[in-house]
Amino acid sequence: MIEETGRVLSIEDGFADVETIRTSSCTSCRARHGCGHHAIAQVSSSNRMRMKAIDPLAVKVGQSVVIGIPEDTLLQASIWMYLIPLLGLVVGAVIPSLWGGESDIAVVFAILGFTGGLLLAKKKSKQEMNNLDYYPKILRIESLNDDHIPLVVTS
Repeated sequence: MIEETGRVLSIEDGFADVETIRTSSCTSCRARHGCGHHAIAQVSSSNRMRMKAIDPLAVKVGQSVVIGIPEDTLLQASIWMYLIPLLGLVVGAVIPSLWGGESDIAVVFAILGFTGGLLLAKKKSKQEMNNLDYYPKILRIESLNDDHIPLVVTS
C-alpha cells in the first residue's frame, strides 16, 4: 500500500476531499542533476495536491489523515498510461519495415500508433472513472495530539 498524509478539506457522501503536500527527496539524491523528476519539481509552483478519497471512517474537516492506494492498482494504471502508448509507437514504427516501407512512412505510422495508444488509454480511463478500486482510501486518522512530547517516568 502506498501511503500519503493529508488534511481533510471537505466531506460528501462517503468521500472526502483531501489535500496532500508532495514531498521530494531530490535534495539528498546524487542523480538529481540528470533526473527529470527533479527538473519538474523545480519548475512546479505548487506542491499541493487535492484528491477525492473514499471515507470509511467518517472523518471531519481539518483532520490529518493517511490515505493509501494499493501498489497493483497504481501499477495497472501506469501500464495503461505509459506502456500502451509506448507500445503503439513501437508497433507503428515496426509495421512499415515488415513490407519494406520507407522511414517517412515509419514515422507517420509511429505517430499514428502513439496516438492510438493514447486514445486507448483515454478510453480505459473513462471506463474506470467510477471504479472505486482506483480511488485512494482513507486508512487512518492521524493523532490530533502530535504537538507534545510524551513524558516517560522511570522509578
